[in-house]
Amino acid sequence: MSKISLQKKLFATLIIVLSSISPSLSQFHAAESVAFAKEESGELNLSATKALFDTHSACFVDARSEYVYYKSHIKGAISLSDSRFDEQFPDFRQKKAIETLMVVYCAEPSCGKARSVAKKLMKNGYKNVKVFSGGLIEWAQAGFPMEG
Repeated sequence: MSKISLQKKLFATLIIVLSSISPSLSQFHAAESVAFAKEESGELNLSATKALFDTHSACFVDARSEYVYYKSHIKGAISLSDSRFDEQFPDFRQKKAIETLMVVYCAEPSCGKARSVAKKLMKNGYKNVKVFSGGLIEWAQAGFPMEG
């Protein structure tokens, strides 16, 4: 890990700690979390994912089946299921620009559908793709916005 990357992670951690002490820093925390999430590759934690949601900085993609998506999903998320990716992708591609930040999730950390859809998106030209590893279960347990 580079020195700059380590400094950014330490700074982000410091902001999280300070924002829990002083609510006035919460907007700064959200902005820092968004910046960190956009730079970080791979998987996102709950805090970074919520910051992206709160700032409308990403498109949320539900990789679970359409059936469970319609029952409940992260508010505003789009269904792009792993099992029907090839059928759903053409419509998705017309609606979402290639440079859009994508946050893909499935049910829980052990579910591999989010990683699979993320790889498929990247194969199809999307470069800014992240996986929310906690999935819908962690999101729901935190009491964050859902619909369905």
